Parts: sequence; structure tokens; C-alpha cells
Amino acid sequence: MTSIERLEELIILNLGDLKQGEQLWKIGISDISGRGVFATRNIKCGEVIFEEAPLLIGPASRNEDTLSNCCICYSSVAVLCDDGCGLPVCGLCSDRHKSECVLFKSWEPTEPQTLNKCRLRFLTAARSITLSSNQKEVLYAMQANVDKPFQKEFENAMACFRKLLDKNNIDHLYRTMAVLNTNSFVVNSESPCPLRALYPLGGMVNNECVPNSTYTFEKKNYNMILKAAKDIIKGEEITNSYTKLLWSNLMRRLYLKITKHFICKCKRCLDSTEGGSLLSALYCKADDCSGLVVPEASTSLHPDWKCLKCETNYPHVAMSKKLNILLKSMDSKLNTSSLAEAIDFIVDKCPLLVPESNQIIVEAKYNIVSRINSSDEGIHLEILDVSRRFCEELLTILDKLGVGASEIRTYLENQKKRERQ
Repeated sequence: MTSIERLEELIILNLGDLKQGEQLWKIGISDISGRGVFATRNIKCGEVIFEEAPLLIGPASRNEDTLSNCCICYSSVAVLCDDGCGLPVCGLCSDRHKSECVLFKSWEPTEPQTLNKCRLRFLTAARSITLSSNQKEVLYAMQANVDKPFQKEFENAMACFRKLLDKNNIDHLYRTMAVLNTNSFVVNSESPCPLRALYPLGGMVNNECVPNSTYTFEKKNYNMILKAAKDIIKGEEITNSYTKLLWSNLMRRLYLKITKHFICKCKRCLDSTEGGSLLSALYCKADDCSGLVVPEASTSLHPDWKCLKCETNYPHVAMSKKLNILLKSMDSKLNTSSLAEAIDFIVDKCPLLVPESNQIIVEAKYNIVSRINSSDEGIHLEILDVSRRFCEELLTILDKLGVGASEIRTYLENQKKRERQ
């Protein structure tokens, strides 16, 4: 395994011109998991801790994504390359595409005149072939988890070519895809062409569900900018959240186990009420009880549930089934309703089925705010008032959780101000 000292040296080399005059971070052994990033001095909320360019970046190419964007600039609508590499490229990027075109053609792509999401997703890993020796060393020093979905993805990628016979190439690409599987970030997640990118220093920052840092991506160059979300003291580990901040304990735990292969044991995850936010809460069904039922504090994916008032216990299977039914009902209603109908459903109908604090309603309110913000139609004042109230309620939940400065807080505060104008 690469030593802590060598790893930090490699990361600094990779930062290049983005290295700050005063380095606010260092790599060390973490109590959370393996290696981590620590503050070298007291850092004020809002200070930039580091900026980092992606070591690798390319189309995420998920099932729901648009696949017809250029594989170089990602923004222009493209057509499949005429030279038979099997990649989409726009006219403006044809020259920049030549080296990758030659590489892919040398591997003899199957059905090169058909757009293939597996081949397009594989492009990010293929770009690692041209990394420098120092860049490959830092790539190999990163955590690489292998699971069944990853194995299937690798097999699908290999099936896109006839001539990937070089064992060294295959071993390198296998390792690279495993590193991406474990550490990549989704960039431009709301665009028609989301990207996945690898940031060696960003990937070293461990998860905490109420983190002390927050990150954004530059639109032009996709650089990651990590800032302090609250004051951080010298020697404190710098953390960010691998999940959405408004997800409940159960949702975050399941997501982290499936995608990151660990169970989080942070303070929030071990608090059944999540700071009083009650994002997981359901109504108690015991006679004459008006209490709320929450999953007990546990690291289990299937915890028992308990009423906070009468202490009646409920099996996880029953509560999980109820949540799934409510979630499907909510999704169906919101996806087929006008704004006014969706708001009426959330305000009048949903609280009869599930507490207003539950993540299902919380996420629905956030979606309404987003729909109003992105709508090109004229919005009635009554709906704008509802949006402002939803923003205030969501900000109150963030306060209960102890969330500091964050992208979602900034977004909600900006929307709240907009509705007042």
C-alpha cells in the first residue's frame, strides 16, 4: 500500500498550478475509515480548502441519460464518428477526438455504427491509458471496491470490443474501473449529459452525514472546489456527505451500503430522531396512540421500529412495505399532476398518510420548489407563497440536522428571497 507521505506527495503533484500557497489540508489515518483529510490550521466557514481538476472525466452514460452528446465537449449534440470508433462527436471537436478514435478503433469495437451506453461509459476508464506515471500511481493508490454490479459492468465493457487482448491493458482498465466505481463523483447531474469524474484528493475526504465541508463544480472546467461548511479546528477531519442531506437514516444507510460498501456510524446515523427532524417517522397504529414510529438507532439495514410515545414495536418488513407503497403513490401523483394539483396533494392529502416530517413529503416539497424555479409559465402569487413556505420548512429541517453552509441551503435561501420579490 502507498504510504501516507507518498500519497500526499502524489496528490500535490497532481494539483499542479491549483496548489495553494498555504496548504490547509493533510492526509492522515482516519477514525472514520482508512485514510482521511485533516485541517492543518483553523479554517473559517466559507474558506476554500482546495480546488482540484479531475484526473479522469467522461459521460456517466446511465440508462436514463441522453447518449447523443459529444464525448469531448459534452454539450453539443453529436453523431457517431464516421471513422468507426463507435463514439459520438460533434464537428467542432473532431480534431480533439482523433487520439481516442485511433485507440478505440485499435480495439475493434463491435457494432461501431450503433450508439452503445456501455462503450460510452467505458470511455472514462479508457482515458487512463494516457495518464503519466505519477498520475497512474495516485490512481492505483485509491480505494478500489469490486462487487457484482461492477463485475457485470466490466464484462459489458469488454464485450464492446473484439481485440482487448493485451493483459496489461485489461488489468489496468479493470483496476481503473474499480477505482471509478468506488470514488467517482457525478458532475452536471441535472444536465442531459451527466458526467462522472475522479478527484484523488476529493475522493480521500470521508463521509459524514452532517459534514463540515461542501463542494461545487466549476461549469467550464469541472474543477471541484471544496469549502468549509462550518468552522473547522486544526487537526479535525474534513468530511463531506456522499448522500443527499435530506435523506432519512434508512435511505442513506441503504445507499451507502449498495454504492460505497460501508455502513455509516456518524452521530446522525446513530440518532433515531435525526436531531428531532424525524425524517423517517411514520404514524403509530396502536389504539389511542398519536405517537410517531421511528427505526431504532442501529447499523442494521433492517432495524426494528418503535413508537416514541407508547413504545410499541413494529417489524421492519411491515414498515418498509408501507414506505414503498407511499413512495410509489407519491411519485405517481407528482409525475402526472399540475403544480396546483401536486401542492394540494402534498398539503391536504399526504399528512393524512404520513407525518409532514417524513422524507417522502420533504422530498416532494423540494421537488415543488424546483419545479416552480424551472417553470417558464406564469406562476400565481398563491403558488409562490407556498414555495416560500416550503423553503422555510426545509431550511428549518436543515437547522435541526445541524447542516452548515451547503449547496442545498444556498439554493433554498435564494429561492426564498426570489419568492419575496
